[in-house]
Amino acid sequence: MAVGRRVFLGAFTAGAVTVAAGAEAAAADDEYTQYTAPAKFYGDSPTAYVVAINYKATSGDKAALNVTSDNPASSAMYISGKEQAARGTLKIAHVGYADGSDSGASGLSIDLQTPGTAAQGIYVTATQGPTKGALLVLRNNAGLEDFVVKGTGLIGVGIDRGGTVRGQVHVVQRTENPALVVQGVTHIADVATAPTELKHPSLGGGVLYAENGELKWLSSKGGTPTTLA
Repeated sequence: MAVGRRVFLGAFTAGAVTVAAGAEAAAADDEYTQYTAPAKFYGDSPTAYVVAINYKATSGDKAALNVTSDNPASSAMYISGKEQAARGTLKIAHVGYADGSDSGASGLSIDLQTPGTAAQGIYVTATQGPTKGALLVLRNNAGLEDFVVKGTGLIGVGIDRGGTVRGQVHVVQRTENPALVVQGVTHIADVATAPTELKHPSLGGGVLYAENGELKWLSSKGGTPTTLA
């Protein structure tokens, strides 16, 4: 492993790293340490972290790392990676409590401060073109995709893990609770083209749709659509 100087940066020590030239020239500025050049670190060990921070306090409201920025023209932090294994570019692990005493905690907490802000809470995009992987996957129950948004934009709720989403929104009932509850008005708009057959006839049932203001039902048993209202 390449070993450089050992430098103390405010609240943590980064060992076995190299610091950019000029970074050692520091002057105290209130509670911060101001460096004349950006501090840069590198390491090439396959078994050790380049920088490790361990906050040993067991009380209080401070944290192991606090990153702030006064620049409205750019992000406060950039993270990039080249993962191929089953790993995220950013890995967050909440080591919880089996007795449930951490019910107010979360793996990720976002606070959109300032009333009237138009900032988006979570934003996912593909700036270099559409991707193939799912955009969002929520898994808590064994064998299920509790909620998944595919790269195609199709949404699955309660489908089999790794299963095929069979509609723009595909909901599978897994408990005695209804698969869908709508509390309020439901608007079924007219179809652009009336269906003549079921997309997935093996599932049985039928297709409910509106045409020219009339509510119709096309059964998986075949035949002509039935006008319901």
